[in-house]
Amino acid sequence: MLRLSSLILERDSKSTGSKQFQNNYETLDFSEKETSGGIPIFLFTFLHWSGFVEGSDKKAKHRFSPRIFDILLFLTCADVTVSTVINSGNVHKKLIAAYISCPIVSAIVWYEMRRKRKLITLLLQNAPMVNSSFYEKVINFAVFINYFISLLVTVVLISTVSDPIYLTFFTYGYELKNIWILSVIGILKGSLYYMLYPCVTNIITIFYISLCWSCSVDLNNLVTDIAKYTPEEFEHSKQLDILKRKAKICRHLQSIQTVFSVPMFLIIVANFLMCSSMLGGVLINVKFVEDDMIFIVYFVNAILCVITALWVAGSVPVQMSRFLEAFHQTTHERLLYYHTTEELHIKMDLFNEPDFVLTGCNILPFRRITILTVIGTLLTYTVLVVNTN
Repeated sequence: MLRLSSLILERDSKSTGSKQFQNNYETLDFSEKETSGGIPIFLFTFLHWSGFVEGSDKKAKHRFSPRIFDILLFLTCADVTVSTVINSGNVHKKLIAAYISCPIVSAIVWYEMRRKRKLITLLLQNAPMVNSSFYEKVINFAVFINYFISLLVTVVLISTVSDPIYLTFFTYGYELKNIWILSVIGILKGSLYYMLYPCVTNIITIFYISLCWSCSVDLNNLVTDIAKYTPEEFEHSKQLDILKRKAKICRHLQSIQTVFSVPMFLIIVANFLMCSSMLGGVLINVKFVEDDMIFIVYFVNAILCVITALWVAGSVPVQMSRFLEAFHQTTHERLLYYHTTEELHIKMDLFNEPDFVLTGCNILPFRRITILTVIGTLLTYTVLVVNTN
């Protein structure tokens, strides 16, 4: 009976949410505060300008900026692919294929996120508020560092190149007599390359992390609230209130799964391939440029992106287990000492629910143990592929 009631409640909630969204969409009556939900301001600014939010078409500048981003990203994707192929020389073809796939996958992820604008808008409108300055500061700092490094790394690398021949990578192998023009082209193209990958994939990962983090905080708050009650105080009405809040979090998690299942799987694949190409280059002593700093940056970024995403997303099943344990312990003591057998159906319905784990395309489970699996797979298959003729 409880499960039937929750299903009806969920259906009515989805129906009401869809009607409300349709009304907002038709009138274009979006306010940034309403749409952003609990998303930190730096991150929401990117979502607003990139066109990931449906209501951002309200202003002319928000109508044109997504189109500009689209054109720049896809032109940059084509440019970096052609430049890499032309300048690959005798480099192992498997490494080149892995390297080129990263910006291509990044462009696909961008398109996939733009295609889900309506779902993202609903997700933001229903996002839970996190009353934590630490949460907001960490997310805003991550967004700032992501964009700052995209400019800093390119400028530092171009300015430290002593042999101009390495800058011909950006001019399809043609040498220019004016070194300053070559440097400017290198800085501009290098910044666009870094913006395409890994800047785009990083910002989407930060968005995903912020949503998973907020859900983990909400689940942790439920555990804290359960701990405040004694078995005697944790009566039927309070149990239902806790379970309603938990059902709301689960609906939000399901929305996150719907939006990010494919993009996050592709992002992890792209970072996996980048790490593989870097490790493969080390194994066969490939030296693409004068300085290896750029490859160190790419490798560190890729491995941190994968680890952070899996760690934060993996906190959801951890917090869910803590919630079930706390609920079970309190209701079990209530049953032993107060013989509340009429409440057993609530507990049975809760513990008969399947475990919820965020996944990538229902292929890769986002658990913390998956970090070790990914690292082990990376090392094993990189060595096998590089050593296979």
